[in-house]
Amino acid sequence: MPASPCDPYFFDPHEPYDRPDPAGAARGARCADPLGYALCASYRDPARVQPVPAGTAFDLVSVQMAIGLDALDLMLRSGRPVGPVAADARVQVNRVGFLLPPATLQTEPGFAWWCRRHGLRVASDGDVVALPPLIGESTRMVWLVAPGAADTGRTDPGLLLSALRRALRYQDRHESLSSTAGPSDPIG
Repeated sequence: MPASPCDPYFFDPHEPYDRPDPAGAARGARCADPLGYALCASYRDPARVQPVPAGTAFDLVSVQMAIGLDALDLMLRSGRPVGPVAADARVQVNRVGFLLPPATLQTEPGFAWWCRRHGLRVASDGDVVALPPLIGESTRMVWLVAPGAADTGRTDPGLLLSALRRALRYQDRHESLSSTAGPSDPIG
């Protein structure tokens, strides 16, 4: 069974991220995911939903569930690494959150502006977000791509932006088509 990011032998905080952990080398563990390590370190109880401060370990872009799922599908199909992605299916929330490297919203020109302009929510320094449990199961908040999972990496902001643009365009076309066709319209 693969080690969990919350396994104390999965990450060694005293080793650089790109070198093998001598204590975990027999289990194949590597300190390769600084975001996974930072998230794990910020959880008081990895089996519960946690309020986690954004900005130091990650930035976050939050979108409506349908758009987020479409964007995630496009990103996964690209074959490029995708970082942690969380979903909150509570009725009053119903959103998908993409975790990005820290300071992405400040360093990528126009990225935060574009997100806000299109009604997306962003979180960075000074914001606190609720994240799903790292272990166990939650019925409403889940990891779609877990931090530290195999074959994951850091989400490229350009990849996320491209996927969000395509998902929003699809959503707009789908809504305009459904609003023009009414039940009284003749089929043929």
